[in-house]
Amino acid sequence: MAIKTLNLFLGAIIVFFIFGCDKIAAPDPVADPSDPVNYVLVWQDEFNQTSSIPDENNWNYDLGYGDNGWGNDEWQQYTNSPENVRVEDGNLVISAVWDSLNYSVPGKRDGSITSARINTKNKFSFKFGKIQARIKVPTGTGIWPAFWMLGKNFDFVGWPHCGEIDIMEISTLLHNNKTTMCAIHWWDESTESYKHYTQTKQLKEPLSADYHIYEIEWDNRRIVGKIDNIVYFVKVIEPSTMDEFLKEFFIIFNVAVGGTLGGAPDFTTNWPEKMYVDWVRVYQSEESLIPIKTFGIFTEETPVDDALEIGVNAEIYVWENTLTTGSIPPYEGQYVISWSTTGQGWFGAGIKSNSPLDLSNFTEGNIKFMIKMPPNVSFKIGLNDALGVESYVLFPAHQTAFGLVRDGEWGQAVIPVEEIRGNTDLEVLDYVFIILEENGVQCQFAIDDIYWDDGGTSASSIYFDQNSYSVDATNATIIVDDIAASGENVSVDITNGTDTISLMINLGSNGIGQGTLNFGLTDDDTDTITITEGGFITASYIDSNGLLRTDTANITSGSNLETIGIYSETHTDPMLVYSQIINSADWSGNSAEPNEQSTAVKPADGIYVLSVNFTDLGAGWGGIAFDFGAQDISSYSTFVINIDSSNMPNLAYFGIKFEDNTGGSKEVDLALYKPVVFGNWSRYEIPMSHFSTVDLTSVKYLGLWNPYTSNNDYIVGTLYFDNIYLAK
Repeated sequence: MAIKTLNLFLGAIIVFFIFGCDKIAAPDPVADPSDPVNYVLVWQDEFNQTSSIPDENNWNYDLGYGDNGWGNDEWQQYTNSPENVRVEDGNLVISAVWDSLNYSVPGKRDGSITSARINTKNKFSFKFGKIQARIKVPTGTGIWPAFWMLGKNFDFVGWPHCGEIDIMEISTLLHNNKTTMCAIHWWDESTESYKHYTQTKQLKEPLSADYHIYEIEWDNRRIVGKIDNIVYFVKVIEPSTMDEFLKEFFIIFNVAVGGTLGGAPDFTTNWPEKMYVDWVRVYQSEESLIPIKTFGIFTEETPVDDALEIGVNAEIYVWENTLTTGSIPPYEGQYVISWSTTGQGWFGAGIKSNSPLDLSNFTEGNIKFMIKMPPNVSFKIGLNDALGVESYVLFPAHQTAFGLVRDGEWGQAVIPVEEIRGNTDLEVLDYVFIILEENGVQCQFAIDDIYWDDGGTSASSIYFDQNSYSVDATNATIIVDDIAASGENVSVDITNGTDTISLMINLGSNGIGQGTLNFGLTDDDTDTITITEGGFITASYIDSNGLLRTDTANITSGSNLETIGIYSETHTDPMLVYSQIINSADWSGNSAEPNEQSTAVKPADGIYVLSVNFTDLGAGWGGIAFDFGAQDISSYSTFVINIDSSNMPNLAYFGIKFEDNTGGSKEVDLALYKPVVFGNWSRYEIPMSHFSTVDLTSVKYLGLWNPYTSNNDYIVGTLYFDNIYLAK
């Protein structure tokens, strides 16, 4: 038995290997880069465009001086000014500029030198393949151009833990103007130390004299660096100490000045120093483009496309001695996770990837596992990401949940990822499976055959129009979305933990349909089921791929809450009437085109969502406004809105604004309020008292304004809104 002690979010942790551990055969290695590979072009920027601004769908800007000159004592200030970065004559041009009019000499981080650094972070990243760029580099004294990559998880783990691949760096300080470098940097966990490896290649002529093609080929075995197809860098990847290079990376171009590899510019430096990038292209092998549809966590006999291997790239942890080895035989194969409780009053355990794991392609999929658990034990299954964010779903004692029948025998649970993910970041998962019990029930149990699937060839879902219903509610709406079953009548099972009824729902040509579930004395003939305060209702549907889809809503205490709908298919009696939704382009702002009947994403309620496509017309602001004319909403205390911002990952500010007919207005930042998250939706509740400067007896506009980044930059893209209403 191997034992490890770690200080993580639930305290001291002990690892157990119980009945051995599932050994998953590693996927076949990608072909050696020196062998012929059938490459497919998967991403490119040829810079053949009419606009002088780099394509915002591809590129972000790093701005400012960074920390200690971006960690390298560099001199320049990075900007997004056209003077420093632009597209010109089919090239990306990055210029390092000395402001000789205002500064007598170039100086270190004093505003005298500007340049640019652009990257594809959160817009494009890849793992394994070939990346090339045709570049004409500057080689002046003190100038340090680079074409390189950082690990996609940089924001979460930092450098050097994310890994760095330098495809091209030119340092006349260390070498000369004819020499290029290829290097990699990483953190060796075995020695708890920073490591790097560098090779150089010298040509006959200065590299600034002409364009050259700089590239790497990269697979799960090694990294090969080239210039003009000449191999000069080869490094074998040791998985146990270099796993940074088994993950996705994003692309960076920059021209630095000064610093550890640049040195000081002098009178020979020919300002501005320009780097010209003719094109950049990324290729991947046809084999590597086969999608991963199943991912094994702890399984032997279930076919999977990729998997964790306990003791190699993952470990099993038990928290604070709450469990010890059990004796239940495996469900499948030779190995099983079997535990007995130790009387601590709770227990917790999890399977942890040794480095953050990206399972974001399973958003529409399921977590499936077999479990043998006594029926009197309530437990939770959860996830935890690299930032420590946790999310759980509940399996109540004696109640069927997520398809698991609580009879004490082996049974399969199928948890839709959208139900369990909460606020966890699926791109950097730490614990990919957690089990937690908090009531202190003594028991022995076992878990086996744990894996994720992507939900089949066509995503489907089932969901209630609300997360909870009051005990005095009369009905609920259930929506099914299954495009492969369009035009069919499908059966949905509804259970309250004791009774089960079947509800038939007709799916339209778009694969979406809804049905009404009535509350009262259980009667299958009238689609009626009994609800009790503190209870729940679960809807289950076997989709066209044979996969179980579920959703659960809680039953809360009775409420006399009164509402008025603005944009809602739930709160419709009454509705606050608006004459139009005004596009900010009509007010000389950026265009924000509304679509009141969008079906682009799963709704928060009903069938439709309000989508707003924010585009750039050159103004500094944009949004939409509901025009109510003159409405008295002074009797309502809370404004409720649901937002899906999954298409705007950099959203940091968004304004909610009320305006009256006398010009009184107030805008609040949505980021100041903590939402309730379900799936991709976030529900915000804002007290109307926060709009104190508005005459609420005569409200004219409700504005949804200004998606900005944390740098106060206007964001282009689509936001989705749903179930907007006022509550007393």
